[in-house]
Amino acid sequence: MPTDRRSVGEKRLDAFVDAAFAFAVSILIIGIGDKVESFDDLLAAFSFVPAFLVSLIIILGFWWAHRQYTEIVSRRDKVSGAFSILIMFIIMVFVYPVSFLAQALLHWLTDAWLPGQGLHPGQIRTIYQIFGAGFALLSGIYALLYFRATRGRIRMRLRSHFRPIALRASAWWAACGVTSILSIITARSSGLEGLIWLPLVPYLIFLLLLLANYFFGPFLLKQHPVSAQPEDEEE
Repeated sequence: MPTDRRSVGEKRLDAFVDAAFAFAVSILIIGIGDKVESFDDLLAAFSFVPAFLVSLIIILGFWWAHRQYTEIVSRRDKVSGAFSILIMFIIMVFVYPVSFLAQALLHWLTDAWLPGQGLHPGQIRTIYQIFGAGFALLSGIYALLYFRATRGRIRMRLRSHFRPIALRASAWWAACGVTSILSIITARSSGLEGLIWLPLVPYLIFLLLLLANYFFGPFLLKQHPVSAQPEDEEE
């Protein structure tokens, strides 16, 4: 196992970011369990579970990306720390449109069988744009984080066999940001009434990329074991 070379301050910041993601998940749970005072309320709360699952996958996807970054970058600079704080702030706000959109879409896809807001096309376009803006912003930050890890002074703090992984992750997050912008453009277009699912396509692509990184990432790491490469020197 590689040695954890993070400073005390970096470990505390990472723990703080993890706590922010955990709090965002707790907000989703609180929204489901609000006012459960009877058996009927309990059954009604279970109807929100599909929307919770969709929201949870999205939030955990961003958390996992930050966790991967902290594992492959042994030391970071102040700019990287500022990016982590910005991610923490955005995710605390982003959780609300994520939950709202998940409930509204499942409500529509199940023909009002699952609970949610019945929105008219104008409201749907607005929530897609809010969601897409947050998604694009987070994706852009992650793309910059991973890209900076392979360039400049911070490059010396990234183990050499992790550099291709960081570059690939940067490209993937940049692609997610671009597809989010395409989703916003699609949502702003006319005739969305019959194609409410169309702005979801970029996010399905994001999910496929995330799963690909999850399943093939460990395989790529095995192709570059830690013992096969010397550690980069600290500054």
